[in-house]
Amino acid sequence: MRTQARAAAKGLLNALEARPEVQALYVLSSSAVTPRNVTRFSTDSDFDLAIVLDIPLKEDEWRPRPADTYALVRDRLPAWIPEFSFLLPVPWGHMEVNVHQLLFAYEADSRTLWNSDKCDAYANKGEPLLDRDGAFGALITHKARRLTRSLPEEARRLHNRITWDVREIPLRMARRVGAPTGHFVLSAALDEVVDWMYARAGLLLPNRKWKLHSLGALGLIDSVQQTLLTETQQCDPLSLADLERRCEALEEFCRTIGMDLAPDAIAAVRRAYQQADHQLLGSGAATFAAAPEPHFVPTRGDDPPATPHPPRHSASTLRDRLAQEA
Repeated sequence: MRTQARAAAKGLLNALEARPEVQALYVLSSSAVTPRNVTRFSTDSDFDLAIVLDIPLKEDEWRPRPADTYALVRDRLPAWIPEFSFLLPVPWGHMEVNVHQLLFAYEADSRTLWNSDKCDAYANKGEPLLDRDGAFGALITHKARRLTRSLPEEARRLHNRITWDVREIPLRMARRVGAPTGHFVLSAALDEVVDWMYARAGLLLPNRKWKLHSLGALGLIDSVQQTLLTETQQCDPLSLADLERRCEALEEFCRTIGMDLAPDAIAAVRRAYQQADHQLLGSGAATFAAAPEPHFVPTRGDDPPATPHPPRHSASTLRDRLAQEA
C-alpha cells in the first residue's frame, strides 16, 4: 500500500525535486522508508513530505513564531509553493497529502529550537529524496544531538513528577473534587511514564499518536508490560475503586521497568529534584523552625554580615519598562 501511495505521489515529488529553490525534499512518517521507522502505512495514512527552501534571510528577520518570519519574506518566496494539504487519487480512493514547508536559513538559526517530536520525525522517520550538499541532513543531526543531550535532565524531571502523579495526586484530587479528576491526573501520569521510558533509553520522543505503539515495536516493553499498560488505560471515570485499581496497575508497571516507588526512594527523588531545581541554596538551604519563635536555621553557619546590594533594577523600574514594551 505504501508503494502504491509513493507511485501516486511520484509526479508531485518529481515536480518538487526539479525546483532550484528546493534545498531538501524529505518523505516523512509512515510514508518514509528508513531503518528506524516503526510506523505503519494504511488507508488512514496521510502522505507527509517536507520541502526545505533555500531563501536568504537577514538576521533581524528571525522571529520566534515561524509564520511571522514567513510574512516578512513573502515577496522572496516562489509562487509555485503549494498549499499545505490537498488530495491525490489512489487505488483505495483519495489520499491526503501534507506538505511541510521550511526555510533552511530559519531552521539553521541557533535561535530556532526543535522539540523532540520534530527531531524524531526527521532523524528517525525522514527519508531524504534530495539534500543538496547534505546540508539539511547535517542540521537534523545537530538538532537531534542537542536535544538528546537534554534527555537525562528530562528523565529526572519526569521521575520526580511521576512520584506524585502515579498515586498521591490522583487519589488526593479524587477526594477533593471527585473521581473524574483523579482519573484525568492518572492518565497524565501514564503519559509521563511512557515519556520517561524514552528519555531514560536516550531516545527522542515520537509523535503522540505513535508513542504507545513504538514502545513495543522498539522492544522497550514485553507482552506482560503491554497488558499492564492496557489495564491502566481502562477506566470507569466515576469510580474511586477503579481509580485505585488503575493506580496499582501503573505502579506495578513502573516496578517492572525498574522504577522504585518505595516511600524512601520517592523521598530521595523528590529531595534531589527540589534541591537542584527549586532551592536557591540547593542542599545548603535553611530549615524552618516554629519554636521557640518562628525562625530559619541556616545549614552553613550564621548568616553573613549584611552587605550593600549592588546596583540593580528595582521592581518598579522593571514593571515600567515592561509596560512600555507592551
